Amino acid sequence: MKRVILLSALLLSGVVSQVAEAAAWRTCDGKKIKWSGNSATVRASNVSFASGSSYTSALQTVISRVNDNPSKFNFSLVTGDTSIGKNNGQNETWFTNDSGSLDGAPAVAFSWTHCYWLFGWHYGIDEVDVVFNNNVSYTSTNNKTSLWPYGGGSRPFRTTAVHEFGHAMGLLHENRYYNIMGQDWDHIHANGSTARAYLGEDAANGAVILYGTTSGNMEDVALTHHKYLGTSGEYSTHTPTRLYNSSGGNLSSFFSGGERVHRVNKGQTVQLELTAENNGKSFQSPKIRYYISTNNIISTADQNIGTGSLNLTRNVPYTFKRTLTIPSSLNSGQNYWIGAVIDYDNAISESTGSNNATYIPIRVN
Repeated sequence: MKRVILLSALLLSGVVSQVAEAAAWRTCDGKKIKWSGNSATVRASNVSFASGSSYTSALQTVISRVNDNPSKFNFSLVTGDTSIGKNNGQNETWFTNDSGSLDGAPAVAFSWTHCYWLFGWHYGIDEVDVVFNNNVSYTSTNNKTSLWPYGGGSRPFRTTAVHEFGHAMGLLHENRYYNIMGQDWDHIHANGSTARAYLGEDAANGAVILYGTTSGNMEDVALTHHKYLGTSGEYSTHTPTRLYNSSGGNLSSFFSGGERVHRVNKGQTVQLELTAENNGKSFQSPKIRYYISTNNIISTADQNIGTGSLNLTRNVPYTFKRTLTIPSSLNSGQNYWIGAVIDYDNAISESTGSNNATYIPIRVN
């Protein structure tokens, strides 16, 4: 979300956004402004993130998701901080009731950096404080029916927090791709009733550009039913992927439970649209299998209707279409879910498999 950079420097140089790569960051004398080491400790307020609270659990998950990237960098989280404050020499996170201090933004990553000349250029991040607006209708749950992208009434705390800790890592806003550093609340993965916040391919690539590639194992491929829509100022905007007819035209549809349900005919040829991501360190050519399910949990136990593969470099998300045929054996007037599982044969040693499957709802005419 909106972020403020406060520069503490002698003889400030020009600080500009880097745009040559997919992700974006700030530079000083052409060098990337980042942490001097490969780790940073964040201290969470004992009031905002009380022991045992759902928000503390959500924050711990967020830090884990941000760290689940192929770079050398990671955050560590310490809870129970009793002395929070901006620019106090500690990286901290808390909720505030003072919307004005955040310019009305849902959250802000206040960053203190240095960039100066003193017998050579000196530059880097000194402190970041991530502050959340307590007046925003947040929810810490990952139950998708409560969340904005699925017709719910609350902003997902987890997606906003991943976005802000992307800033804390050194990343800027992104408006060119489906990206957590764009519009965060619908950069999300879902299969079944759970919506999962995550860093994503483009931001993971930015982390590698800033800090280098980890020497350990970190591979992860994923599917989501969201994609890049367009630009809103500094932010990318996103929208759900769709099901199209054989010519690429829109199918008739209606909304149910906050999701678009596409109307299809038995035996009809359709084009399924999904977004694939390579969040890991290496090029991958994962196999992908397509399914029809009687519920919104796509798995390898469902009815297989097609198989293929993808070539995925780690750079930016890849939105693609796959031509499939709706089985003639389905029941008219019934809802089904069409979707896919990437790396269905478990050929890749992934850091997580919980983002490998997703769906689009359909109604058979």
